[in-house]
Amino acid sequence: MAHGKETPRQKMIGMMYLVLTSMLALNVSKDVLNAFTLVDKGLSNTIENFAIKNDGLYDKFAMAYEQNPQKVGHWKEAADELHKRSDELYLFINECKVEIVSRTEKDAVIDNQVDLVNVKQKANLDTPGEVMIVSKRAEELKNRIIEYREYLLGLIEDKEEYASTVEAIAGTLDTEAPKVNLSHTRKEQFPESWEIAYFDMMPLAAVVTILSKMQGDVRNVEAEMLNFLLNQVGARDFRVNVLESVVLPNTNHVFRGQEYRAQVFIAAYDSTKIPEVVLSDGTTLPVERGKGIYTFTSNTTGSRTWGGVIKLENDGEIIERPFKAEYTVAEANAVVSPTKMNVFYRGVDNPVSISASGVQLSSLRPSISHGTLRGSGGNYIVRPGPREESSKISVYAELDDRSRKFMGEQSFRVMNLPTPFAVVDGVSKGEGQLTLGQLTRLEEVRAELKDFLFDVEFTVTGFMVSATVSGGFAREMPSSSNKFTSEQKQLFRSLNPGQSVTIKQVKAIGPDGVPQNLNPILIRVR
Repeated sequence: MAHGKETPRQKMIGMMYLVLTSMLALNVSKDVLNAFTLVDKGLSNTIENFAIKNDGLYDKFAMAYEQNPQKVGHWKEAADELHKRSDELYLFINECKVEIVSRTEKDAVIDNQVDLVNVKQKANLDTPGEVMIVSKRAEELKNRIIEYREYLLGLIEDKEEYASTVEAIAGTLDTEAPKVNLSHTRKEQFPESWEIAYFDMMPLAAVVTILSKMQGDVRNVEAEMLNFLLNQVGARDFRVNVLESVVLPNTNHVFRGQEYRAQVFIAAYDSTKIPEVVLSDGTTLPVERGKGIYTFTSNTTGSRTWGGVIKLENDGEIIERPFKAEYTVAEANAVVSPTKMNVFYRGVDNPVSISASGVQLSSLRPSISHGTLRGSGGNYIVRPGPREESSKISVYAELDDRSRKFMGEQSFRVMNLPTPFAVVDGVSKGEGQLTLGQLTRLEEVRAELKDFLFDVEFTVTGFMVSATVSGGFAREMPSSSNKFTSEQKQLFRSLNPGQSVTIKQVKAIGPDGVPQNLNPILIRVR
């Protein structure tokens, strides 16, 4: 393989290799063969230096990927593939070296590595040809080099812009037959193939050195391509000419004792290129100083999500980036609380509205000390406990970092429901008059709670009917429900106009489960 970009040290080793090869053609002494050991040692050092350099470049890729996976991801994948393919070709060349030496001197191979210092049969002309020519290892090596070369060149899209890199790769990995006969046993001026030129009738020391140089060429072009790939990471970065400082707080509303956090950074844009900002509904935003201006007035409350795509031309290509944002629309309101009327009633749903300034309703986390609290979105239902005389609601806000901020608390008195009034056919709160016909048609005693905040139903569980009949005798008839019994109605029929009947000992129970003693009702027969 020919030379690409090389250091002075590489060039010196290459010249020594050519001089020694030429001297072989003159059939010189074993001292010349031993000199190949020096050249091979120099090549090994060069290969090691290349490996260290390449490892550093791969580390750069890894660091860049950690900082910006989206930007570097594609190029890191290419670098990882380059690493894999380079190692495969490098190791195959090493296999050829090990196989050649192992056939003559197995002890000369240590840890799967060949060191010419340990090789005694440096002048062996048969074994290299058997392995490389007869077993067609050279043909396989050539095909692998071609495949590797085409893979590298395929990574370079603009070959004119990177002409020097293309030339270095093509020259270093050249597989054309050289215009010189390296073999001292052949009389032709030019060899018939690349394989014959480098491996036919060549002494073992020369073949091992040639293969070491090919390994160095692999590491050389690997470094060349790594630098190319690293340069591509920022090749299509946007060019900017304006820098602005930006302060981006996590919120513009904080509470006393709460941490205020903001990101401060430099934003850059190209004032000569105006981006196009298009919303999801197709609306195009006006642009000022490189920034799209979004305005919207909402007549309803709640969370609002909006977004779209930003389009910008860069080097003849339209770059598109989607974006999405969210904000909350809240009702402007003031809260006025009658502190002496903070009451919860047992047995009924007590509606409660909870809000906190600067906090989304969905972020509120209220709790109650006694009873149950259910609901969301600022509207809740409280059911106080059956025995406690008071209960407390505490309100917390869940912040962006998932921590909780105490917003305040409110205590409430817990009371039983008011006592309802016993009602019979419109007669309540004391006494009334009914005809004998109306009296005998009575069906039930009801319990009513009028002018109360809640729509509450009470059930009468029993009552007593008392009346004075003929002869001045008092008679009492009980009922164990809200209905008048047949005996009670019979008592009504025995009455005359001017007499009276009393409905007393009325008992009722409401949704709170607390028994109530209701008022008596006096009815005069007319």
